Amino acid sequence: MKDKINPNGNIILNNNEKESMILNISEKFKDIIDILKLDLDSEQIIETPQRVAKMYVEELFSGCYSLEPKITVFPNTKKYDEIIISGPIKVKSMCSHHFMPFFGYAYVGYIPKDKVIGISKFSRIVNWLSRRPQIQEELTEQIADYIEEKLNPNGVIVFIKAKHFCMIHRGANEEQSDMITSVTRGFFRDSHTAKTEFFSLINNGKEL
Repeated sequence: MKDKINPNGNIILNNNEKESMILNISEKFKDIIDILKLDLDSEQIIETPQRVAKMYVEELFSGCYSLEPKITVFPNTKKYDEIIISGPIKVKSMCSHHFMPFFGYAYVGYIPKDKVIGISKFSRIVNWLSRRPQIQEELTEQIADYIEEKLNPNGVIVFIKAKHFCMIHRGANEEQSDMITSVTRGFFRDSHTAKTEFFSLINNGKEL
């Protein structure tokens, strides 16, 4: 049976398929624990494979296996043509290079054309797109792509600032370093004034 794939490329799983995936991951994770020569019978570890499997499928990577959030689009009846911003929005994702988390916040801005959406929907969009393994650069682009697809606005800008555990807990062991990414489309790419106004508004006169 072929996987059901929605227009955004997600594999949509029913409850039985999720349970099967969790069981398979759990069994594989037991092998990893054994290869690491850890005691799988330890009280602290014996249920770890099941916990890890459920965490991957139902939480950390849930965006891979669920339908996109319901986004209600409204007509821009007043022809509003100034910047609309939502943020800070919590970002919790997993780096696809080391399967370690990165977390921080995002600001999303757009200049509407014919359509607007409720401001709370941006949090749902960011959360849905965050719940999958990826690099921060990809996530930033995906959020901008999704808003462009749904609204066809005059401009979109996405800003993400995050800490990466692959930097904090390994490798460079650098706790203070953040990663900042931004994507600009339409007016925000063409107009330095629009981009400057966005950052001034989210900054509120304070250092980010």
